[in-house]
Amino acid sequence: MHSFHRFILPVSIYLLGVFSSCDRSSPREIHVLHIEGVEWACNITSSFGTFGSSYETEGENELTLAASKGDLLYMLWGDEEFYYRYHPRDGHNLSVLFDTVGLVSVYLNDKLNYMELTGKSIPAKFKDLSRMEMSQLSTLNLDESLIHDLIPLLEEHESQMQGMGLVLELGPGSDDLREWLSKYQPEFLILEDPRQLPSPGSDYAMEGLELLWIQEYTNTLARAAQCCGDLESLILSGWDAKAGELLPLSSMKNLQNLTLAESDMASLKNIELPESLHSLNLISCTNLESVDPILSLPELCRLNLTDCEKLNRVDILQELETLRWISFPNNTSQKDFQTLSSTLNQVEFVELIGCTEITTLDPLHSLTHLNILALDLEEEQLGGLNSLKQLELLIVSDDLFDDNSDYINDLRSSLPDTKVVPGSGLCLGSGWLLLLLPMILIFRFIFRQKIRSSAAE
Repeated sequence: MHSFHRFILPVSIYLLGVFSSCDRSSPREIHVLHIEGVEWACNITSSFGTFGSSYETEGENELTLAASKGDLLYMLWGDEEFYYRYHPRDGHNLSVLFDTVGLVSVYLNDKLNYMELTGKSIPAKFKDLSRMEMSQLSTLNLDESLIHDLIPLLEEHESQMQGMGLVLELGPGSDDLREWLSKYQPEFLILEDPRQLPSPGSDYAMEGLELLWIQEYTNTLARAAQCCGDLESLILSGWDAKAGELLPLSSMKNLQNLTLAESDMASLKNIELPESLHSLNLISCTNLESVDPILSLPELCRLNLTDCEKLNRVDILQELETLRWISFPNNTSQKDFQTLSSTLNQVEFVELIGCTEITTLDPLHSLTHLNILALDLEEEQLGGLNSLKQLELLIVSDDLFDDNSDYINDLRSSLPDTKVVPGSGLCLGSGWLLLLLPMILIFRFIFRQKIRSSAAE
């Protein structure tokens, strides 16, 4: 018996270590998703809409996108929108169906996933959902005009709704709303104003919240750190980094992802970065000059510097040997590109968006693990692309698709095992929750005009 115990104990410890390791590493795994039923999609967590995937021709019903576990995806179908937090249990083939009769309902793989409660008849319609539909529902989008009517109704389904995602298109909110939020315990929360969060020190802590996307309100940012202790992902847009001000994130011991978009910060010295970060996405931070503090992040595997054009030392990124996903800053020189490609041996996903100094893609041949490539470059910068035979997914700008069909056909012939798809961006700047719908309509109009022009040619 003692011999058995001596055997079983180390085996149990080993298996526990293996399973724990797998669980910790799962957010780092990069998945290629095939999404049917939408016209455009982006990974908000990694790119904040600067570059997403779209369908190639009118009538096509599938696009391809890359994501890791827990990433927040945003999808469009016509003028309808869909927020979805990716989980590998949903698979790599996602079927999305929009039902706009009465209210907007979105079905993912034939299960009700998302609803917009934005009309006067919505409370009754929502109340008629079956128990099965309630159990399937993952995300709600709530309108300010309905919140007082909806809170009593939502409380009736409190046990079934805990752990869902929530999109709030509201103002500062009320004590009733903050109390309801703490009871509701959403898994992820998208809101414009952090004043809707419970106050620090109140009884309304949101311990179950894993992902939070908020817009800048400087004097209340600390509230996110103090009332959302279990946060895994923080997405913050429009932060005005005032002199001497700190973004206090070091106490967030579970924080794995930080996305900062359209911030005016010049360096990362204003941010207390927790060592737990796996993913750091600094999008359209056009004044950013230094990112030296990232060298102290031992587990960083994703770094996005898209539309950062003033970084003064791009070469320091070569010290980040753990990187598996990198989006290069705009001012990356060909020399820096060569150096980084020869040293970042574990990289699987590369994005080059608006990198005007790149003259050839030949350095990418050094990345033996490279599987996914996203490019928004001119055709003359793409030398060496047609010999990257190992690629599973290649996303290039829709302008290249529209204007260079012969080149795309030749590229596909050279890369027969690679999915080659178009991509484009969508601005999600200040006031996005209020302005998004007209932006979507403009985007769709321009995109369809491009399709018709291409078809006519």
